[in-house]
Amino acid sequence: MRGSRLTALLLIVIMIAMNVLYFEDSWLWRRFVNTFIYAMEDQPRILNPNEPVMGDGSFVLPHATPEERTIHDLAIRAVETYAAGFDSDALIIIHQGKIRAEWYADGLDRSTLTQSQSMHKSVLALLIGIAIEEGSIGSIDDPIDKYISEWQDHPRGDITLHELLMMSSGLAQYDFTLNPFSDDFRWLYASNTLPYVLKIPMAGWNPGTRFDYNNINAELLGTVLERASGQRYAEYLEKKLWHPMGGQQALVWLDSEFGDAYTSCCLMATALDWARIGQLMLNRGEINGNRIVSADWIDAMIRQSPVSKWYGLQTWLAYEVEVNPRSEKPSAMGAYERKEPFLARDVYYFSGRGAQRVYVVPSRELVIVRLGPALGRKPLKAGWDNAFLVNSVISGMK
Repeated sequence: MRGSRLTALLLIVIMIAMNVLYFEDSWLWRRFVNTFIYAMEDQPRILNPNEPVMGDGSFVLPHATPEERTIHDLAIRAVETYAAGFDSDALIIIHQGKIRAEWYADGLDRSTLTQSQSMHKSVLALLIGIAIEEGSIGSIDDPIDKYISEWQDHPRGDITLHELLMMSSGLAQYDFTLNPFSDDFRWLYASNTLPYVLKIPMAGWNPGTRFDYNNINAELLGTVLERASGQRYAEYLEKKLWHPMGGQQALVWLDSEFGDAYTSCCLMATALDWARIGQLMLNRGEINGNRIVSADWIDAMIRQSPVSKWYGLQTWLAYEVEVNPRSEKPSAMGAYERKEPFLARDVYYFSGRGAQRVYVVPSRELVIVRLGPALGRKPLKAGWDNAFLVNSVISGMK
């Protein structure tokens, strides 16, 4: 009898402790459980909680007529088959300002919101450029402690916005872990992520001296943007980019209801909106009759940085014949591997986990959008060729 009472008491204590932990940070524990669920089930395309980004859909990309074909049908079928073979959600090809192919997986269509993962970083770079040109942010060379007072009188405060943008901040990396009590887990999954972002230490090398891809850089830039503009991130994104470009509704992932936006990943948008952004990049900052950001800023985004030939400002470059060293990293899961060099030497692209892509090829007036699974242990099948879509379309041009 006494043993039964002790067991019951222990269970009560455990239940109380679990409830205290859960209600202390309910989003943290929900996300902890979801990491295991996502590994076994179909991945959600919508992450919660989120904040809407509204657009009026006023910019309509026209479809080319059969008489206006500029890409052979065999090439179109080849890339659509390739996309389907990698469980893609969507594929859109735009050439000379007109849609040449628009393909969706079964059950999806042009209104479906999908995951972007780190493609969001390139959108963030556009917003930073807008804020600089409007005067909310003083300069790309401003030290971060001008906007993040918590880092004043600390070496981290001397890191410049430019160093954050080109992934050369000198900050340490958080490791991947499933330990919900660690800072490594909480910077991404807590209901208040900012304290963990701001806790990140220096890595032991000088900013501006090497390339080191780090999600914390983009999270810090998002905080800078909000504090400099005095607006919530989703509000600024809507006013300065989404609505002027004539986009559809999108969603920004938040750490909690009415909390902070994740700016290193996970902007949820339609394939057509990514096509619109690709066209904006191709047009060097102009779309829907609006100048969104200067051509000079677009040029800066796609210019090789002092620390990497394969990266500009939050944007990947494919200018080199050599393969991007990131293809050798296990964390990239083969998304940067290719079987041959790109056929055009001016290819650049937005990139997200699972080979989310917006390829832009200015010399060919070409934009290609590919979206697919993004979450789980291995969202991308083995064998992905990062140059296949671009090279197949270029080879098929009439």
